[in-house]
Amino acid sequence: MPFTKNKTIDRSNPNYSGLRIILIFILSSGMMYLDFQGNYTDRLRSYLSVAVLPIQIAANAPKKIINNLKNKFSDRESILTENQLLKKENIQLYSKVQQTYKLEAENKRLFELLKAKPEDGKNFIFADIIAVNQDNDKHQIIINKGSMDGIELGAAIADSKGIIGHIVRDQVLASEVLLISDPEHGIPIEIARNGLRAIAIGIGSYDEIILNNLPNNSDIKINDVLITSGLGGRYPEGYPVAIISNIERVKGDSYLSIGAKPIANLKNINEVLVIQDIKKNYPNE
Repeated sequence: MPFTKNKTIDRSNPNYSGLRIILIFILSSGMMYLDFQGNYTDRLRSYLSVAVLPIQIAANAPKKIINNLKNKFSDRESILTENQLLKKENIQLYSKVQQTYKLEAENKRLFELLKAKPEDGKNFIFADIIAVNQDNDKHQIIINKGSMDGIELGAAIADSKGIIGHIVRDQVLASEVLLISDPEHGIPIEIARNGLRAIAIGIGSYDEIILNNLPNNSDIKINDVLITSGLGGRYPEGYPVAIISNIERVKGDSYLSIGAKPIANLKNINEVLVIQDIKKNYPNE
């Protein structure tokens, strides 16, 4: 039988709202008392936390994965940057050590003269090899620095052991380097032991360059160190180039046949230094 209007509870009646509040208060008080006496809600909360834990883990998983990836990439980038800085520092230190060949061979006057030269007369640019000329008759490499990085045509190139060549073509983002072993290359050198000067010429072999036009009576010995003489203005003075490996005195010939082994490993070049004199114009090719 349907309720009549008289039998329906009037929820808008203030008495009903007050009764509902009283019942809720009594129920809450009872639950608090039971919880205080038996810690029932703690147990319930414990059981609920077990059920909620996988949801919490799943919700935090993406953030945790992203943070881990960020840390790994950050660590890798930091290691790569530190590695590049250490390589650059190492090759610069080697470059400075190379100049001791010149200092050891000169007399006191020249030594004092070199000491008086400004320390900031050279500009060093660190570069990597990005390509090697595949033509056996062309001993050339390409480095990853160009005119945008301040590279100038004719600048000398060295690795951690000695001179390897010079810039023959500068591009915006890269530069071509002609190695000292190329048949078209010649470099003014002098013997560190006695200052005897000559021209070292490439013959198309990575393991040997030759010295021409030295008379039979020249003071030259096996294992003599050849360094740049500085003549011509392209290569800075005092950098090691090669070591005398063989000397032949051909009967009836007025000149010696001399071979020298490059100090730098021209077959396996990785990082190099571009050596430029500040505010200096290099000879054009």
